[in-house]
Amino acid sequence: MRLDRIEIAGFRGINRLSLQVDELTVLIGENAWGKSSLLDALEIALHPSGDKPQFKRSDFHVDHVLGVLPEQQFQIILRWQESFPGEHKARRYRRFKPVWNGNNAGCRTLDYCLSATIQESKVAVRREFLSSQGDIIEQADSDALASHLMQIHPVVRVRDARRMRVPGQAVTKDNTRLEQRLDNTYRRLLMMPGHVNKGEIKSGLHAMRQLLDHYFAAYEHDRDPYPIHAPGALAITHNQMHPLEAVAANTSNQSRLVLMGLLSAFVRARGPKQLKRNARPVMLFEDPEGRLHPTLLNQAWRLIQLMPMQKLLTTNSGDLLAGVQLDHIRRLVRHPTETHSHQVPPHLLSKDERRRVTFHVRFHRPSALFARCWLLVEGETEIWLFNELARLQGYDLAAEGVHLIEFAQSGLRPLIKAAKALGIEWHLVADGDMAGKKYAATARGQIEHQPEGARLTVLPDRDIEHYLYNNGYEPLFRDMAGVTSQQPHMNDKRIIAKALKRYAKPDAALAIIAYTENELKAPIPKLLRWIIQRAIGLARGVG
Repeated sequence: MRLDRIEIAGFRGINRLSLQVDELTVLIGENAWGKSSLLDALEIALHPSGDKPQFKRSDFHVDHVLGVLPEQQFQIILRWQESFPGEHKARRYRRFKPVWNGNNAGCRTLDYCLSATIQESKVAVRREFLSSQGDIIEQADSDALASHLMQIHPVVRVRDARRMRVPGQAVTKDNTRLEQRLDNTYRRLLMMPGHVNKGEIKSGLHAMRQLLDHYFAAYEHDRDPYPIHAPGALAITHNQMHPLEAVAANTSNQSRLVLMGLLSAFVRARGPKQLKRNARPVMLFEDPEGRLHPTLLNQAWRLIQLMPMQKLLTTNSGDLLAGVQLDHIRRLVRHPTETHSHQVPPHLLSKDERRRVTFHVRFHRPSALFARCWLLVEGETEIWLFNELARLQGYDLAAEGVHLIEFAQSGLRPLIKAAKALGIEWHLVADGDMAGKKYAATARGQIEHQPEGARLTVLPDRDIEHYLYNNGYEPLFRDMAGVTSQQPHMNDKRIIAKALKRYAKPDAALAIIAYTENELKAPIPKLLRWIIQRAIGLARGVG
C-alpha cells in the first residue's frame, strides 16, 4: 500500500492544499509557500509512535483577513491505495477490512482523516476513516486502526542532509548492534578518513545493507503469502550485488562517508523507538543538498533513489532537479485562498516533446523550473540583450524570477505546455518574419482567456537587429559593419548582415548594450521596455 493523495485544510502555513504523490515526489516552491507545513503534517499524522497527537493554537492556520476566529479547525486527509490488486488481503492490512473503499483503477483505497478543533483554548482531536464519498465510517476502534496505520507506514523525516553527526555524540541504548557498528565506522571516517582500513569500511557497508534489508525489505516475510510488487522495490537474490554495494564499490572514502551518513541520519530521524519489522516507512528528505558538493550530492541522490520505499523530497537545487523525471516534480504555488500543486501529467507531452523539454530545460536549464516566468526568445542576441536592458532600467531578471529561454532548438509548443502545467507564467517575443509569425500562431493556440498582449509580442520588423536599426541604433550598426554615412546606397539589410558577419552575436549584443548605456541619445525603445515590464509583472503576479 502506498500514499496516493494528501489533502490539507487549515494547518499552519497551509489554508488549503491537494497533492497527488508518487513513489518518488519532489517538491519545489518558494519560501513560505507551505513545503515545511506539508512535511510537518505528514510527520504528525504518521508518527512512528502511533500515539494520538496533541496540538496547540499555533498549529491552526490564521487567515490574516479574517483574523483569529473563536473556533477553528483543520483536517489532514491521507488517501492510501493498494500497490497491486488484492494487497488488502495481506496480514498487515486485514485489520482495515471495515474501512477499505471501492476500487480505484482496480485497486482499493483507504482514507484516513486526522482533524482538530480549537474552541476557548481547548483542542479536540479526532482520528477517523472516511468512505469514498467523504462520510465518516462509524468504526468503534478507529483510534486503534489509526495507530496501527502509523506503525506500519510511519514517516521518517531526515531534516538535515548534511548527514554529519557531531563527533563524540553518544549512541542511544535503543540502537541495535548493527546501528552501533555503522555509527562507530561512520564517526571514525568523519574524524580520521585516512586511518580507516578497508575491512572497517566493508563492515560498515555490510551493516548498511542489513539495515536496508531490515527496514526496507523488498518482499514480505515468509509468513505473509502476498508478495509486494510496488514500483521501485528492490528484488535482491543471493547471487546479486546489493545496489547499495554497487553504489559504494567504486567511490572514494569521502563518498562512502556520505552514504553511511545517510543511513546514520535515518537512524537518528527514526528516533529512539524501533520500527516494527513489517513497517514500510515513508521517507521525507528536507533539502538534501545542504552543504554537499554536487559530486557528493549525486552520490547521495543515487542511494536515495535506490531506497525501496515511498519518498517525498524538498529541494532548492537545480543539480538535484536535473536528475528527477518531470512526472515526479510538484511545484507548489501559494495563492490567497489556497496552495496549488502543479505537475506535468504523464500524457500531456508526446514522447518527442518530453525528450525536448527534458534535454533543453531539465538537463541544461534546471534552474528554470524554479522561475516564476519564462521569457521565450528566438535567439542568442535576445538572451544577452534583455538581461542587460533590464539592468539598465534598474531590474534584475533573475531576482524577479524571470528566466530567459531560447526556444529555437527545443521547439515552442512543448515549452509552453510544460510552463502551463507547472504554473509558470510565460511570454513570447517573436520576430516579424515568416518563422516568427508561425511561432506567434503557436502561442495564440495556447492562450486561454487572456489578452494576447499578456502572452505575445511580435516585433514590427523581421528580427531584433532590424528593430534596433530602425529605432535609434543605425549609427552603431554602420560602425560595426564599417560602413560610413557616405555610402547611402547600402540598404539596412546589407548593413546588418555585414555587421553580424564581422561580429559574433554575443559581441554584437554587448556592443548594443554599451551603445545604449553610453551613446544612445533617446530612451531605450518603448517596445523593449514594455516586454521587460510585462515579464516582471507576470512574475510578480500582476500580469
